[in-house]
Amino acid sequence: MDPNLLPLITCPHHPTVTLTVEQIEHANDGTIERGYLRCPHCTRRYPITEGILDVLGTQWPTSIAQLVNELPPAAWAYERTWRPLALSLLSGEQFPLERELNLITELAGVERGGLIIDVGCSNGLYARALAHACRHHGANGFVVGIDLSRPMLREARIRARAQKLNISFIRASAQALPFADSSANVLVMGGSLNEIGDIAAALAEWRRLITPDGRGVLMSLAAAPTSGGRLLQSLLSTGGLQFPTITELNRAFADAGLYVRDQWQYGIVVFSVVQVFDEMA
Repeated sequence: MDPNLLPLITCPHHPTVTLTVEQIEHANDGTIERGYLRCPHCTRRYPITEGILDVLGTQWPTSIAQLVNELPPAAWAYERTWRPLALSLLSGEQFPLERELNLITELAGVERGGLIIDVGCSNGLYARALAHACRHHGANGFVVGIDLSRPMLREARIRARAQKLNISFIRASAQALPFADSSANVLVMGGSLNEIGDIAAALAEWRRLITPDGRGVLMSLAAAPTSGGRLLQSLLSTGGLQFPTITELNRAFADAGLYVRDQWQYGIVVFSVVQVFDEMA
């Protein structure tokens, strides 16, 4: 974890309260590998282990989909097998990772720098692309990857370090992000909206964190248009996955205080760029 990020991290239970450093047990190459942060308001103690801050503690997965992500083999295999093929299979056209990542980084506008958060980062695919884009543009700021799954975060950190990218990783809930109001210039999410559980609460956090001139960029999966696709999605929903229609998705944005600036659909794959309603004018 980048120690320069620490002044921006707040207690997930008290978002107006910045966490304080209780102890740094080990640091290496300018990153904190092991230590503890504490909330001065509620005195909760949050460990940093293997360079990953954990503000969740003993919170466990609430669905089969989330449970699968806790399995180390799933974390190891995610980018090595499924992810490179995912959008081509789901969109019905050639959609390689390079095309997806170029689209995400362009829409995110990382050249402005600031706090950039990949929510539900899995192996950190978007986080790495954003960090590379920041380096290319000479943008100052922080890239942070957040996920529920420690195995996913471990794999994400290994991949980031292999590419010499300065990305901090935090184990946290999408419904309780450990940052202050209006602190994030960019939030991104790649497919995790379909499995995070309470979508309304997660989008409310986006509304809370995005700066007035910031933006959120999401890749999510919509309800299938065919009876066979709907049957498959119905089966997957028993494991905790959700597939809202475009209308339902956009209603969720609006209910959270976000408006859709741009949106594209390729098969069931939907890319959305959202901003806070204050900027609608």
